[in-house]
Amino acid sequence: MGTREFERVVTALLCVWSGLGCNETKKEQPQAQASAAAAAPSPATPPQVAEPAPEGCKAKGDKPFQVGSVLGDLYGFAGDANHLYTATWQVYGGRGDITKIRKDGQGSQPLTSLKLEPRGLALDNDNVYFTSGIRLNGVPKAGGTVSTLDAQFSSQSIAVDDKAIYGVPGNYGPYDRLAKIGKMGGESTEIASAKRPKLSTTPNGYSSMALDDSGVYVADSGNGRILKFPLAAGKPQPLATGLKKPFDLVIDGSNVYFSLAGGELMMVAKAGGKITKLTAGLTESARIAADSAAVYSTMASKDGGASLVKVSPSDGSVTKIAPVPDSHLVSAVALDKECIYWAERFDATKSVIYALAR
Repeated sequence: MGTREFERVVTALLCVWSGLGCNETKKEQPQAQASAAAAAPSPATPPQVAEPAPEGCKAKGDKPFQVGSVLGDLYGFAGDANHLYTATWQVYGGRGDITKIRKDGQGSQPLTSLKLEPRGLALDNDNVYFTSGIRLNGVPKAGGTVSTLDAQFSSQSIAVDDKAIYGVPGNYGPYDRLAKIGKMGGESTEIASAKRPKLSTTPNGYSSMALDDSGVYVADSGNGRILKFPLAAGKPQPLATGLKKPFDLVIDGSNVYFSLAGGELMMVAKAGGKITKLTAGLTESARIAADSAAVYSTMASKDGGASLVKVSPSDGSVTKIAPVPDSHLVSAVALDKECIYWAERFDATKSVIYALAR
């Protein structure tokens, strides 16, 4: 008997004597190896890179900085410290969007889509309020569930303070009305209502509004007035009358600035008094933004196209700050301490948001 054959016989006798099947032993070895492999630590999962925290405006010098773009026509535009918020409508797609755009140009977030055309948009610390059709809705800035505050709040321009949302109908319907509703919803209250004059040309009606602790300021296009309403209720104070179709309106700490359909940029004190024409030559239906340092709007250029301009409230001097191509339209303007922001409509399908250092 050879040595190897002798070893196999001895091994077999030992397996029988010990009561342990050698085949079973061989089967257990792969299982033991698998258990050991399972017990071994798995390779570390690569850590997910967190999205950088949003920052403010990145525009530098005199060159416009592209913040982002949106689809469709833009109807609502407002900003907080680090974001811009837009309400848009795609005519050909028959849908709209409320979008949150980082001011540093690092992306955007859709907050909700719309089945009805949006108009007004306003912000507080936590929420975005917007109209969709005749509904007044709200959605958290961080995203989440859309709530309907009022199913019949037919306002195309809205503003918000710490307690309530105010709205005017713009060029919609046969009546001019100023309404308000609590930020949690409930019953809306009419501060004022009157039948508007019948006019064949636009703008007509209560076309725009602004709000502070002292009252609600309204551009009454149909009657050629700038009105100041008490926050609670009561008759308005006419701040300026005999105007030719006031259109857009904004305020700072002391003054009301407004554009006329004919292209003039005007100013009147919040307390009333002398009406000052700051400049003329604005584009048709020019939008404006302002604070105590400057008023921004769009002025027509003699050689075609337009220019975004800065106007001094103290002397009306005009500084051109950015060109606007002839085929484009500035549909909204906003500002903060660092930058001015504007939405430039390229065509019926797209608008681009720009920023420029102030």
